[in-house]
Amino acid sequence: MLEVGGEHLDYLAFHNMFSAGSRDERSPLKGIEYRKDPARTWEHLMNACREPEAKMQAMREQVAGYEVPLALTECHFALPGRNRCKVLSSWAAGVANARILNVHEQNGDILKIATLADFCGTRWQVNAIMIPSLRGKPYMMPVARVMSLYRKHTGQKAIDVTATPNGLDVTASRTSDRVHLHVVNTNRTRSVATRLEVDGMTIQSGRVSEIATDPEFEVMETCSEVLSPIHRDIAEDRYCTFPAASVSAVELTVLGQTE
Repeated sequence: MLEVGGEHLDYLAFHNMFSAGSRDERSPLKGIEYRKDPARTWEHLMNACREPEAKMQAMREQVAGYEVPLALTECHFALPGRNRCKVLSSWAAGVANARILNVHEQNGDILKIATLADFCGTRWQVNAIMIPSLRGKPYMMPVARVMSLYRKHTGQKAIDVTATPNGLDVTASRTSDRVHLHVVNTNRTRSVATRLEVDGMTIQSGRVSEIATDPEFEVMETCSEVLSPIHRDIAEDRYCTFPAASVSAVELTVLGQTE
């Protein structure tokens, strides 16, 4: 039970930690195996969303008919390796976590509270905020960078995504005259260009905030700003290019039908 503004709200809480196939002896998501074949590691990480997606579907089926909202009280990778595996400090893992956040958003009609990391700590790679030992400035892990980006650019109501180019994983939401897109380019080495359209509405302007870097980049306190979002306006023709291995939040100002 959670109390909000004096009102008691009931949720059904569940955990959704996931191994992403790392228990398979052939998986690269363990120890330092992930560094040996970046393309293979990328493939496994891009499929990591399947496990939490299946768990969400199972939860939906179990609560069907009860009209109780879900609270995802613990959700993150559970990989074998030093401090839950250093692969989670890589930008490739950041992109994988963005795909899982898109799964959360696609289930937003029933999933009302969610997380994708532990809060903070000194060594576990599943932390959102890493606190260096002895001295140093705390910094955001890739998962935290993605969560922060999405949180700052999210609408109040989900809307349908009717078509996407191959390689893009997209969710959409809206508040008044603002449409927000969360776009993950699942291609490791290839950018994707597309024209943005909103059915029945005219896009007046748009802005993209994106994180894009080498998927093999591993964040640490001395270089954490590499994962800071960059911002750019969308061209007048509404064509937009999403870099390889990128996570983007798109904000569109639209004119047309009311909600």
